[in-house]
Amino acid sequence: MKHPAITLKDLECLEHLRNVGQLVSDLSQAQDSTTLCHSPAQRLQLSSVVYLMTVQLDGVVERCNQRWLTGEANV
Repeated sequence: MKHPAITLKDLECLEHLRNVGQLVSDLSQAQDSTTLCHSPAQRLQLSSVVYLMTVQLDGVVERCNQRWLTGEANV
């Protein structure tokens, strides 16, 4: 049975995104619990990071889907 191939580049991208997600999570947990509202600059930075992560993940998924559709798969 053939499975969609994932390249080393895709794995590196996913690892980077995992690390960024962990950093965002750690920063969120480190926030003072009495601070309910982040500054507009912090919200913009977080939105930018989430957007970039989403674009990168979309790229990995699209590449894997294209390889699957064209039959480029590992056995």
